[in-house]
Amino acid sequence: MSNREKDYDSDAPEEFTAEQGIQLDEEIQKVQKDNKARVVREGKERRRLWAQRKTPRSSKRSEDKQGEGIQDLAETEPEKESTANVGMLPSDIVELLASREKQVFLSDSEDEKAEVKRNPTKKKKKSSGLETVILNDMPPPECLKNSLEFLKKRKTQVARSYAVLNNPNKALRLLSTSGLLK
Repeated sequence: MSNREKDYDSDAPEEFTAEQGIQLDEEIQKVQKDNKARVVREGKERRRLWAQRKTPRSSKRSEDKQGEGIQDLAETEPEKESTANVGMLPSDIVELLASREKQVFLSDSEDEKAEVKRNPTKKKKKSSGLETVILNDMPPPECLKNSLEFLKKRKTQVARSYAVLNNPNKALRLLSTSGLLK
């Protein structure tokens, strides 16, 4: 029976003290916070890479000039780095990045302006509200004419209906004698 008790005990949920529960909860919250931060960081990186792929590439000459500027800044970076700005980019690099972003935004806006000029679309007239419609002025729809024509043809084709309409008393007598009406 001791084996059964051991098996039964192994299926039971784990028991923790209040302190252990608080520690586990703190660990779980920390992991969740790290995961959220990682997801945000990866999303930003993915958008940044997508933007880099979408931006038009300039000629090789301008890339070489910009590449040399980055190398020059990278060489002077250790000299100018101060202990107060640990973890922050030097102002030279920030200015360089800002100027690049401005160039990218300018080229994007020029492309958008060119696209707007290429695709002129007709503007729809804006109505100033609901307009009143006079039903008497409108002709009857085609379906109404068709249905009336159908009824006229049907009336001429079925003689019984016409006879019943012309002689309703006889029709009532026929129905009552046949047992349909009592």
